[in-house]
Amino acid sequence: MSNKGKKIIRIVGIVLIVIGVGVIAYPFYTNLVMKRQEVEILNEWEQISSLQTEQPDVEESFQDREEFEAKSLVVDPEKKVPFKITIPDIETEWIVNAGTDIPALKKGPGHYTGTALPGETGRCVIAGHRTTYGAPFNRVDELQTGDEIIIETIGNEEFVYLVTEKEEVPPEDVGVLQQTENATLALTTCAPKFYATRRLIVYAELKQ
Repeated sequence: MSNKGKKIIRIVGIVLIVIGVGVIAYPFYTNLVMKRQEVEILNEWEQISSLQTEQPDVEESFQDREEFEAKSLVVDPEKKVPFKITIPDIETEWIVNAGTDIPALKKGPGHYTGTALPGETGRCVIAGHRTTYGAPFNRVDELQTGDEIIIETIGNEEFVYLVTEKEEVPPEDVGVLQQTENATLALTTCAPKFYATRRLIVYAELKQ
């Protein structure tokens, strides 16, 4: 083989290595960025939540009424979305936004529009990435029957759901969106990790 041919093979090999490293590093990079952003978002959530509960006292500390309203009404407390999800057993805490399209899920877990809201009769369905963009649902496969999933709204409502079962379905199966006669919750994500060949669903019911 000529020196030119060897050089081409060497260059191609280097390029493939760089591409491989990039593919492997990408999920870790997006997770790092998203987790940093999520810390900031959670801090803002706590501040806004405290404004809702302490509004009479906090209002006096703002010189400008419009400034107070801008701070305290960033989220409409009557809408329940976005809301915070906490899963103690797998150390997960995220803000859930409206929608499950690609841009929405890049920000974190997303609430399926048209499904029940937290605490309401019906099934509240939340989707989240497993390995990228902070990987909010990375460990949901570890959940067991009876584990708690806590939902908090900006209006300081808290709903505790208890895990009832898990299942894997084909990606095209949309049965999880069917509503129920009681207040239930479903978390959906890809399975297994790093692949999207199936969909993992964790079901839970509102604790009475």
